[in-house]
Amino acid sequence: MSVKGSTALVRLAGNPTCEILGAMVMQEGSEKRFYERVVGEPYDREFGERQSSKRRGVQFEQNAFAGDARLLREAFAGFVRKDPDAVIVRNLVDDFPGAKDDARIARLRLTRSILADAAAGRQAPDIILQPQLLVPTQPGPRPYFFIAPDILVRSPETGVYLPGDLKSFVVRENEVGKGDLARVRLQLGAQVLALRHEYIRIDPAITVQARGMLIFSRPNGLSPHQPRFEDLGGAVEAIQIGIGAFLRHRNRINGLRAGAEPFTVASDLNPNFQDGCLSSCVMAQWCRQRVAGRAGDMGEVAGDVLGSISIDHAIALLTGALEPQTDHERIVAEHLRQLAQNQEEAAA
Repeated sequence: MSVKGSTALVRLAGNPTCEILGAMVMQEGSEKRFYERVVGEPYDREFGERQSSKRRGVQFEQNAFAGDARLLREAFAGFVRKDPDAVIVRNLVDDFPGAKDDARIARLRLTRSILADAAAGRQAPDIILQPQLLVPTQPGPRPYFFIAPDILVRSPETGVYLPGDLKSFVVRENEVGKGDLARVRLQLGAQVLALRHEYIRIDPAITVQARGMLIFSRPNGLSPHQPRFEDLGGAVEAIQIGIGAFLRHRNRINGLRAGAEPFTVASDLNPNFQDGCLSSCVMAQWCRQRVAGRAGDMGEVAGDVLGSISIDHAIALLTGALEPQTDHERIVAEHLRQLAQNQEEAAA
């Protein structure tokens, strides 16, 4: 797992107050490498997507792209209003393979050329496979994020492309769990922002709606469902919040590090430990140790309710060993006592 590109923006959108995450986004290299440089020892636990899931995802994508994307042409034929055999597909990785920046930049230029052709009414593909976009931030370390949708599909009504992502989740009736759906909607939100940036370069009058497509795997094999269209207004706003958070963190980190690498100031930064960090971030246990004995150690819900109150202090308020000294402490004490009473009544 990497905190680069859309993944970084999704993580920042989900935890915008975590300065440790901001430093990882700024630091060159992987998250594991960041951990090793901060902690001073190798990361010895499992982390990231399971190999079996990676293999399934790769196979699903290969199946969808095979035969000039025959399965995708069939899935999108109704949307683009063409017979599957007439749907035009362009796979940009065929032109510029690889994951290094030079290949990404070449695919970005080609994507821009195709978008400009479509906007001008010239011939352009109905489906672009593996395009490259970016979201700019501001001059400074990491002045942009590379954004790579799996596909862009041209709307026959507006002529504007919509972003789409292939997800190899096994789903039935095109439905997926709330947690998985929230994450992939944020990824699409980042792609919408990137598309808006590209179309503004072509013609500011072009409207890119906050819509995107998810293509899931059928339960009986690695073939795609019909595309699921998503309204993404909330996801786009969340990604914008993530970008704003990154810029704030970057300014603070730059002021602290005085030209040194970001990892060197990790101990001076403010973590925001959340329950979800344990399954998504290599720094979770390190951050949790820094909030040990405080409400944040119990996750974001307890942290939001208790604020800076320590666990021992909260227990004292619950038991009456301490009288509340502020309105906040009084409210916390009342909530804790009500919860305790509810538990006693439920156990009776």
